[in-house]
Amino acid sequence: MIKMNNRRLVSVGLVLVLGVVFSVTNEFFLTSRNIFLLLRDCANIGLVTLGVVCVMVSGGVDLSAGGIICLVGVVTARVSLIPGIPGIVVVLIAVAAGAVCGFINSMIILKLHLSEFVTTLATGLVFTGLALLTTFRENGRLATVLLTNRSFLTFGTRFNEIYYVSIAWLVLTVIMQFMFTKTRLGLYISALGSNPKAARMSAIGYDRVKITGFVLCGAFSALSAAFMVAFQSSTTQLLGVGMEFQAIAACVVGGVVLGGGKGDALSAFLGTIFLIMIRNGLYKWGLSHGGFTMLQGVLIILIANFDTLFGTLVKKRSLRRAAEREVKDIEQQ
Repeated sequence: MIKMNNRRLVSVGLVLVLGVVFSVTNEFFLTSRNIFLLLRDCANIGLVTLGVVCVMVSGGVDLSAGGIICLVGVVTARVSLIPGIPGIVVVLIAVAAGAVCGFINSMIILKLHLSEFVTTLATGLVFTGLALLTTFRENGRLATVLLTNRSFLTFGTRFNEIYYVSIAWLVLTVIMQFMFTKTRLGLYISALGSNPKAARMSAIGYDRVKITGFVLCGAFSALSAAFMVAFQSSTTQLLGVGMEFQAIAACVVGGVVLGGGKGDALSAFLGTIFLIMIRNGLYKWGLSHGGFTMLQGVLIILIANFDTLFGTLVKKRSLRRAAEREVKDIEQQ
């Protein structure tokens, strides 16, 4: 617990320092308009991150989130064209489609005993391919169709100044943090990542927890896709490309251990804010998208190395304290 608290303080400190630096160096950073746009961008990737963290904390990885977003984007757009269909029904169908994709991932992993890396890499390509096959076409060529379902397009708009996707992200982060810290499912997910062999031998339903993690990842990715399609009033074959790697990067930056067992929704939340804040600030400094992409990779290496060193220091401190207690006990005897 001490380790997680200290690591979280590091994440909070990074976010605060970054905010101060960009606020001082750019007069447009701390404006209300930029903050609301920043929250919207955070929410788009943040929803995906909330799903990805469920898989990562359980000791796994999901590289199919981008493919799920691409496929669900097409599904959402096509369903929204059904005359008279309510917007909330469109969103629910999108989430259900994403959950099915996540369930397919888990079944392949559990029944065929394939690694999560290989499985989700492959299914991500399959989902993207399905999206390309079923997307809108005109005379055999890819076409962009503008959506007109106002009930659905409302999800891409704002309530006063804050976007609905930002509200959804903030609310769901609170719910998921409660799940991680106060429910058995959250405990089981962490236990599975900490010691998979022990989890298999205990009362924890290994398959059930794995399935739940991947289904949640698919559902959250799909929800992000629905909001993006509603905002853009259309979908493209590039929707969701690379978002799985951004989500993984956000988790790592927020303090989620790659091997599993450590991390929660708040870790994903802080990591998402940090990455999107960097992107927002660096774009205002004139850095290109390519530069930011490279920086993401560098950050993952640096922070993963920091976590390793940090964990080693904490472990040494714990061992030293245990040795000191043993010496005191011997002296008292």
